Amino acid sequence: MVNVKTPLNPVHKRVPSEWPPKDGREYRVLDTDDWWKIAAREHIDPWALIIFNFDTTVPEEVNWYLRELVGCRHTKDRWNYAFLNADKSKGKIYLPPAPLPPPKPVPIPWYQKLKKLEYEVQHSNDPDKSRFLCMLDAMKNRRDDRVIFWDAIAPNKTAAPMWITRGLLVDEQWLYANIKTWQDVLAIPYGDGSDPKRFVLSLHKVLFETGDGSLFALRWADAKIFETDKMLDLWANSPVGGSSGMPPPYRAIREFVKLGKGSPGSVMNCLVSNP
Repeated sequence: MVNVKTPLNPVHKRVPSEWPPKDGREYRVLDTDDWWKIAAREHIDPWALIIFNFDTTVPEEVNWYLRELVGCRHTKDRWNYAFLNADKSKGKIYLPPAPLPPPKPVPIPWYQKLKKLEYEVQHSNDPDKSRFLCMLDAMKNRRDDRVIFWDAIAPNKTAAPMWITRGLLVDEQWLYANIKTWQDVLAIPYGDGSDPKRFVLSLHKVLFETGDGSLFALRWADAKIFETDKMLDLWANSPVGGSSGMPPPYRAIREFVKLGKGSPGSVMNCLVSNP
């Protein structure tokens, strides 16, 4: 079912009305159009185009306006209205008269950034779309968004099989002194990617507080999470001792990752439920 929310003060019911947008150029949408394609042709940000039309960044309110003002009734992904077969008596949006000035920089809560990224993922053709939506859902519903990136723990001096990727960031002396069991890993304060000793990361902090919250950043983080899981499993199953040959800190980290993968509702579980 399409996600719809009625705006508190719809643009066309304001006094004076703000629909159509002042100085907007009328554009009749095509069945093949979407916000991203139209914005690319106009060389503007898609969200700037949406704000110009509907004065909102809330995806559910965008859907309400598409239904009420543009006459959209069809969806391609079950969550959002598409321009496909829009009502011919409406069926139009408005393009700005010139490139919009950059908005004043204002802090945007991370969960609002997450909603924008979720909307972008839903409209993408990414082959990992289901896993990405699973990860975003875990963050949105304040579940377990702890992850570990291999870069932060990859050994640089510790003896390891030759196919294990080496790193530069880890403080191995600190690691051996502080990490002996998975409970030690659990006790580490969550990091945002800026401190290698806080290698258990809060994914929403990495993506939306220190990162730019883009689909590219989500793909990058997903690859880092997979790399950790792959390297730990290769090390544990190697012919030179297996898990018994892994140093205690890495056995503890692997156990922590295994527990996360077995925990429904966690980001790491998305690796298993949406491989």
